[in-house]
Amino acid sequence: MATEVGANSEPLIPESEADFLKSAGQRWTRQAEPRVDSQWRIQPDIELYEEEEDTGGGAGVVRLARKAGTNLEAREAGLLRATRYSQRPEEGAGRLAAMARNLLLGAPLASSRMLTERLSKFKALAVLSSDALSSVAYATEQTLAVLIFTGAAAVTSYSLGIGAAIIFLLIIVGLSYRQTIKAYPNGGGSYIVAKDNLGIVPGLTAAAALMTDYVLTVAVSISAGIQAVTSAFPSLTPFIVPMGLAVIALMVMVNLRGVREAGAVFAIPTYAFILGMAVLLVFGFVHFVLQGPHTAFEHQSNYPQALGTEALSTFLILKAFSSGCTALTGVEAISNGVPIFKVPEWRNARTTLMIMVGILGLSFAGITILAHLFGIYPDLQCGPGLPGLLGSPECPHVLPPAQTVISKIGHIAFGSGLFYFYLQGATALILVLAANTSFADFPRLLYLMARDKFAPSQFINLGERLAFSNGIIALGVLAAILYAYFNGSTGALIPLYTIGVFLAFTLSQAGMVVHWRKITRDEGGKASHLGSMLMNGTGAVMTTVVLLIAAYTKFTSGAWMVVVLVPGLVLLSLAVHRHYGSAKQRAQAETPLTPAEVRPVAIVPISDLTDVQLQVLALARRLADDVVAVFISDDPEKIRMIRKKWEAWGNHVPLQVIESPYRSIVRPFLDYLDAVDAQQQGRTLMVVLPEMVFSRWWHQFLHNQTALRLTAALLFRPGTVVVNVPYHLREAKHREPVASD
Repeated sequence: MATEVGANSEPLIPESEADFLKSAGQRWTRQAEPRVDSQWRIQPDIELYEEEEDTGGGAGVVRLARKAGTNLEAREAGLLRATRYSQRPEEGAGRLAAMARNLLLGAPLASSRMLTERLSKFKALAVLSSDALSSVAYATEQTLAVLIFTGAAAVTSYSLGIGAAIIFLLIIVGLSYRQTIKAYPNGGGSYIVAKDNLGIVPGLTAAAALMTDYVLTVAVSISAGIQAVTSAFPSLTPFIVPMGLAVIALMVMVNLRGVREAGAVFAIPTYAFILGMAVLLVFGFVHFVLQGPHTAFEHQSNYPQALGTEALSTFLILKAFSSGCTALTGVEAISNGVPIFKVPEWRNARTTLMIMVGILGLSFAGITILAHLFGIYPDLQCGPGLPGLLGSPECPHVLPPAQTVISKIGHIAFGSGLFYFYLQGATALILVLAANTSFADFPRLLYLMARDKFAPSQFINLGERLAFSNGIIALGVLAAILYAYFNGSTGALIPLYTIGVFLAFTLSQAGMVVHWRKITRDEGGKASHLGSMLMNGTGAVMTTVVLLIAAYTKFTSGAWMVVVLVPGLVLLSLAVHRHYGSAKQRAQAETPLTPAEVRPVAIVPISDLTDVQLQVLALARRLADDVVAVFISDDPEKIRMIRKKWEAWGNHVPLQVIESPYRSIVRPFLDYLDAVDAQQQGRTLMVVLPEMVFSRWWHQFLHNQTALRLTAALLFRPGTVVVNVPYHLREAKHREPVASD
């Protein structure tokens, strides 16, 4: 049979599913009664009203009018569209909550606005590069923080060489991701590249590494940003944790407002930091040329006892290199976020990537050289797992407040004047907003995994502001837990950081090598892609080396957590995928598929006989020819009363009374259903439940929730249909039940 295809030339409906539906439809045609007019004619945007106008026949005129501000509007035959008014609760607390949400997060956006939410290169550089650019604030410091334990000679001799190696690696990785963007113009994150070219498990490994990287990016960036604040205002040091948690909450709220608004919010701090770094480097080098290298910060640290406590070794040099490689964190973000660029997406993304690499390389090189010229030693922080006093419980009470390397260079360049505080403020903001790169990419990664059935399907859904709200909230919660556990210590968090970053780098670059090989083979062995393959191959080798160095040197400092977590996340993703696959296979119809085969028996549990129960019985009788009401009680007086009421009503429906001496309601009712099911084989059991809906939230605590307990129990009973008939408690005058004629 012919099957309609979509834009990507794949069938909209699998052929096996289309055949099944066609067969079921043919059975309906044979068994169902013919209908004279099956056209459903409801038009929600049409309002009927009657004018008091006598037309001569004694009746008024019914007129039609199209309603203004309707919740649903007709687009064509059989197609309605929800308008913005449908997102508005009708009244009460729901309306107030919606107004508060719109005030904080903005009004809901229609899906058609998706293209207008794209970012220009100017805004994209702010949103997707803030993580990479902000690493300038702590990458040099992390290298020096390792070298300082070996003594002054190591700081002087090795910092420039390590910095040069990191810059070379940055250039290689940047050019490699430039190739990735060209090959994957719709977004080529490590997960997609590795899964497509290396297989599912490598793809999930890259995804797990990226997820840990994104969570750590938020925690590290905010801890470094708060440290920049406490460097300028040491009195705020005791409030590091609450300040960081407040900033994470603010980041979540801003990102829930949508991608474009986040870009507008973050553009100013990003470019303020770039300006601050440019002025710092110029003034720093001018100061060195005019006044020389000697300053009050020369060879000064808040923990001088650390100097020379460890012997210089290849291990420590490699550890310093791997710590400094945090300068590369965030380089992959633009490759992951290509779809959020304005068209042409991939060209704009490549341009933005190279601009970011250039700014990052120059800034990192400048800070490293200035720190070397002025003899800057890093101040150290307390944190779990750190050596000596730094890891002890009394450390926060003994260790003097820390200043960052950039803060010390800022004092040298600007003194303690206004521009120093501008630099610290811009640094704090860019470090905090660097977390926004994760908020842009983490939800998108979870969306891709959920689309492939490797993550819960809730992460597919777009929120009211066209952002992946569930992913944003999940990232905020995980980062807050991690930040609080490590007390906001950048030094304690950094060892966990590099593993995930470079694992994703390695798998992405290796996947690109396979990608170019496939294309070369498909083109008959032409060497036109040899340069691209060589570039990605070089990147793969170099990032693998860094990955092994980081795993070896930082394993006991906390990196073991990532080494254990990544395989765990891979296994969890595979388990989720197995569930979705088996759920689709195991899902089977439990009631007949055609109307003629459905022979329902309606069973109505009741607690009394009032107008509420009468409406339920009327509906049940309309739905099924065979209806029975079930009354369960342990009180003989109540049993006599219900029988009297039944007789007064006229016994229109059989009444089954179940005496329950053990006061249980749910279990005897289920036993009765089992008996009906056994003696009425081939029938469809339909339980019609009256359910009270409360006008106040606290009213639910005043009732025993029998209907809710029955509904919960019936969910686990295969083949039983449950129909809930709500009745609402309204603020109205008491009225006696009245039967209509």
